[in-house]
Amino acid sequence: MLGCLYGCSTYTGEPSYADYLYERTYKTGVIAEHLVRPLIPPRYSRDDVIVVTSYVKLANFSETSNFGLVMGEQMLSRLASYGFKVRETRIKDVFYQGKNGEYALTREFTRMAHEMDADLVLVGTYMETRQHVLLNTRLVDFRNNEIISSYDCQIPKTEDILDLLSR
Repeated sequence: MLGCLYGCSTYTGEPSYADYLYERTYKTGVIAEHLVRPLIPPRYSRDDVIVVTSYVKLANFSETSNFGLVMGEQMLSRLASYGFKVRETRIKDVFYQGKNGEYALTREFTRMAHEMDADLVLVGTYMETRQHVLLNTRLVDFRNNEIISSYDCQIPKTEDILDLLSR
């Protein structure tokens, strides 16, 4: 406890080793950076409203875990820190599975985006392997369902990650 108080009282604004470990594990900064690169004016601006959803399991879009919830929250924070207008939402049934295994945004989701006056949506999926979690993240334009940017990566299954995945 005393170490935390000391560390907090002497914070210099520089990234710490704990920040490095966090970013190496969750990669939210790397993901966000790759997603916002294509958001170049005049087509996009920081005035565009972004809706962030929870990450869902790739094998079943109606399922998530505490890991999926945390990833959505972390991405929301990262995008807000870049100065974008971000809205939190707990939308379910974002995707549907077509006959050929293709997935698309549902009409209900598009209607909700219109009601929220949102321009872009961040959607993410994840799949577990034996030692990693594979992440797929996309930033989609609501107006035309165009994928603006995407980033795929993997993160190691640490004890914390395993705990989040299990709930």
